[in-house]
Amino acid sequence: MKLILAVLVIAVVFMGLALAKAKQGDRSGKYKRRPLMTDNELEFFGRLVSALPDHYIFPQVAMTALLEASSGDKKVAHSDRLRIAQQRIDYVVCNKACEVIAVVELDDRTHSSAKDNVRDGRLEQASIRTVRFQSRQKPAAEVIRAAVLPVVQPVSVPVPVPVAVAVQVVVNG
Repeated sequence: MKLILAVLVIAVVFMGLALAKAKQGDRSGKYKRRPLMTDNELEFFGRLVSALPDHYIFPQVAMTALLEASSGDKKVAHSDRLRIAQQRIDYVVCNKACEVIAVVELDDRTHSSAKDNVRDGRLEQASIRTVRFQSRQKPAAEVIRAAVLPVVQPVSVPVPVPVAVAVQVVVNG
């Protein structure tokens, strides 16, 4: 009886060690490839590239690549970081200096306007404009260009008014 109990205890200990080892073991996980964009997003990406040939278009950008928490309180900053950690932006449009011109979102029926407003507000805090297009009504290149590119207001530069200069010539002699 004692021998059976001892064997049983040893077996339970080994099973416990094996389970603990399995939990610690391979933390790399199992993964498989997935497409960067859906067919719908890829088609719209082509429209953006065509509409904005002098700009860089980056698809599927992590929100944390554009925003950082600005609170001085470490706990609040950490919470703010976690709020955006899993969010992705459909497209980021940059000029040739890689300055962000706008964020472009392609909205389908799964989008929630309340959540979209929160996302847009976060980007707006960082002076990043969001342009939204409906997936069902993808616009032509001219419409995309007009919506995405900022309107440049003409700068009025004062024109100097000519000033009459009096020159006095003195002749000696």
